[in-house]
Amino acid sequence: MKAFYIVWLILSIAINLHAQQAAPQPSLPPLPPGPLIKRAPDYSTWTVTYKGQEPVKAATTGEEKTKDKEAKEPITMVSTIVKTGSTILEQNVDEAGQRSQIWHVSGIRVVAGSNPAVSPDYASADIFSINFASTDFAGLYWLSPATYAGIVKYQGNDCIVFKGSVSPLGEKAQADEQSYIIGARAFGESVPDALRVPAIACIDLATRLPVFVQFGQEKRIYQYGTPPTAALTLPAELAGPMKEYQEKIRRLSAPAARAY
Repeated sequence: MKAFYIVWLILSIAINLHAQQAAPQPSLPPLPPGPLIKRAPDYSTWTVTYKGQEPVKAATTGEEKTKDKEAKEPITMVSTIVKTGSTILEQNVDEAGQRSQIWHVSGIRVVAGSNPAVSPDYASADIFSINFASTDFAGLYWLSPATYAGIVKYQGNDCIVFKGSVSPLGEKAQADEQSYIIGARAFGESVPDALRVPAIACIDLATRLPVFVQFGQEKRIYQYGTPPTAALTLPAELAGPMKEYQEKIRRLSAPAARAY
């Protein structure tokens, strides 16, 4: 009799396992045709509100928020962007109330201040920088058919959802991290794999613009405002330094004088 119950138990477990394996998995709706994400229209205004803990700090310290803290997630930064063609203005306010203003003009970056900083426009391959030469939104390079995760409603609108895992580090930091891992393992040391954080992006199905993005515990909420009606003009106090920079680049790139 004991042997009968043992056999019966084994059969029951096997049947349950088979039923679980045979149960059809919910299938994703097909990925809608068209671009996964678009650039903002030439004349656009939008605001990105950053909430929660910055992903590099959270990932490296292992600190986790309690439910009470999550309910009171602080706004860490608000970034308002105005775009008129190839001239784009970023206005940022951090959690301490510090303000910064960055202009992007035809491939040149001008940081406003008492001593304006002018340089070629640039962006690192990370989740923070925006390379306005190719995109208007930071950190969404990982969107692909492979990371497509379905369609959801967000604030009443259908959105395409993408889920993945990305590095929160900048390009140089990633290279340094990889060198360290390779070197340490070559000496037999046990070190963790490269740092990654979970990523989620909700892209509005109709506009193909981001409305919500999350990296680790940091959330970014995108809101689109009334487009500007006139082209942006670089302020006079910044136009001078930019012109000097352009002239310097022109002289450096000019062909050398012919020797006689």
